[in-house]
Amino acid sequence: MKKTLILLGMAAALLVSCKDKNNDDNGAKAREQARQDSLNANKKVDNFLYDIMSDYYLWNNNMPRMKKDESRYPADFFESLLYRTKDRWSFCVEDGDSYMAEVEGSPYSMGYSPQFWPYNNYKNVLIVVEYVFPGSPAERAGLKRGDIILEIDGEPMNVDNYYDLYSKEQATYTLANYDPVKNELYLNGRKMTVTAEIIEADPSVYDTIFNVGGKPVGYFVYTSFIQNPSYYTSIDAAFDRFKAAGVKDLILDLRYNGGGDVPTAGYLASAIAPASVIGKEVLIRYEYNNFLTNYFKKNDPSSLELKFPKNDHNADMQNLYVLGTRGTASASEIVTTGLMPYMNVTLVGDTTYGKCTAMFVFYGGDEGLEDLGNWVFLPVTMKYANANGFTDFVDGLIPDYLVEDDLLAGYQFGDANDPMLATALDVIAGLPVTAKAAQVMPFKVLDRDHSVFRNNAILKPTLIK
Repeated sequence: MKKTLILLGMAAALLVSCKDKNNDDNGAKAREQARQDSLNANKKVDNFLYDIMSDYYLWNNNMPRMKKDESRYPADFFESLLYRTKDRWSFCVEDGDSYMAEVEGSPYSMGYSPQFWPYNNYKNVLIVVEYVFPGSPAERAGLKRGDIILEIDGEPMNVDNYYDLYSKEQATYTLANYDPVKNELYLNGRKMTVTAEIIEADPSVYDTIFNVGGKPVGYFVYTSFIQNPSYYTSIDAAFDRFKAAGVKDLILDLRYNGGGDVPTAGYLASAIAPASVIGKEVLIRYEYNNFLTNYFKKNDPSSLELKFPKNDHNADMQNLYVLGTRGTASASEIVTTGLMPYMNVTLVGDTTYGKCTAMFVFYGGDEGLEDLGNWVFLPVTMKYANANGFTDFVDGLIPDYLVEDDLLAGYQFGDANDPMLATALDVIAGLPVTAKAAQVMPFKVLDRDHSVFRNNAILKPTLIK
């Protein structure tokens, strides 16, 4: 009996051992198959990406040669191809669907734009709200421009955790005030819980008309160049109001606009420009690599420049006053520099970012680009210049009137006490610019929002046949 039990036990142990071995073998095979699938997927993306970069990248002659059948993580492979001596802008995104949702103005978001500022000798980080999208969860919760967020879910932010805390899908914000006399932050008793959702991020967040010395002056705040013509209706409505009121002087607030879709920049410029240039004159000209330049000259000359598109809502402006900061970049600079040959353009604020290049958006979800999977690659594909040849402003556009953006004061858009807006109004009225505009911020910006439009001018590619 004992022998039988021992034999049965040995058999059971042997059976279990075989099952474990089979499970281990199956697991190893599955892992190896997954690894091979990943390598093959990477190889497919890398090979297709290399062909794209060889044809489209502005500095394609400076690219290294690709090793045959190379398979690397696509982001690392993309980075290895870039000519970083001159290129500080090209980037890629693995989650292409989320990227395109933001590009098209429907991001999953709380609905506000943050600036991250270090304090306490860089031991901590706070958020100052640049603006809030109307109708967003943030607006419904009571968050507004100039608010200071000191804690998220009761946890102070620091340089290591601030972006993870900011990126939560639901969060309770603890707000604070700043005392400029004592140079101190203190909790103000305000708390709010906000939950992210898919929002309509219409960049036309505010417009109004001022009466300055008896003449109407338009004020228009535009926060990003969304690749979505449905948002053009907000531009149309504002400029119809300006036109009806006889506005010839426009204050265009681009202080937080990091760029975006170039055709949308052209549409806004055509709403502003003198009527005589619409559909006729060049807003900007593109300079590609030699291969693309020759290809477009032969097959698609229209791709070498962007003319002012026809616009039934053109307000026929004469004078433009652009409010800018270091956050004013790329497509915003296209509008600013592109209008300079045709009207009086005055810059108020700080030196802009300085980006005279643009990118094509190569997204695997678009026809002809399926081999990229869900990746989005944005290599610099061109440099641009205005009709007078002005380009290479890599150090930014210098303001005619240097003014600090007093975000901490909490002035809402359209408040004539806002130093940048007040300066533009004084200049239009012919008044001397007073010291009220010169305030020094107690903190320096650590980081701005992580918007996909940050310092970018983007276009859909013209695919070479």
